[in-house]
Amino acid sequence: MAAELEYTNRSYQLCRWILLLLALSGAMALLNLGPFLYRWLLGLPIVLSGMLGLAGTYYVLKGIHEPLTERKVIALTVNLAMAVLVIAILVSNTAYG
Repeated sequence: MAAELEYTNRSYQLCRWILLLLALSGAMALLNLGPFLYRWLLGLPIVLSGMLGLAGTYYVLKGIHEPLTERKVIALTVNLAMAVLVIAILVSNTAYG
């Protein structure tokens, strides 16, 4: 059974890292340590989450043949949401920057 869910488990692990990075980013936003530190401590985890979201979406789509489980649904939702968010941020900064 574990071999059947190889890509789903990889994607779920990336999903957990994304949620951890977003929580870290939220905690850093509450600290408000100054403009320069704020930009790095808030932006870097979000950019890393976006990259992990793209990788997680790749793994979910690669494992589309695997059985549907709640882990797969959670991973698909979080990873795809982060991938869409990063693409939207990049397009918005490129178009209006």
